[in-house]
Amino acid sequence: MGLFSRNKVKKNKVIEEKVVQKSEQIVFEKMSSDDDNYLTGLADLLLKGQPLILNFEPLDIDQANKAIAFFSGIVYAISGEIVNVQEKVFMFATKDVYDDGTMEDFLKEIVE
Repeated sequence: MGLFSRNKVKKNKVIEEKVVQKSEQIVFEKMSSDDDNYLTGLADLLLKGQPLILNFEPLDIDQANKAIAFFSGIVYAISGEIVNVQEKVFMFATKDVYDDGTMEDFLKEIVE
């Protein structure tokens, strides 16, 4: 069993499609694949210091677990943090992103 079990009930609240975009500071991505090139491209952004908010809902369970494991390793290597924004939406970032408290405020705003 992985991070997303097959029997979990979906929550009604999911980050809307309109939020899936790239800003200057945060990358929002609705995951479309577990392709290695796609994942490493996103990882490169994380390594450059850009936080990633990734929606794993479109992926099947095995694909989502592969991607989560990959990004978890990257976050561990950079001494970062993972925040569960919603059921299948996670934020991967370095620890310094959370220093001033604005990221927590931003996350609360997009979840509401």
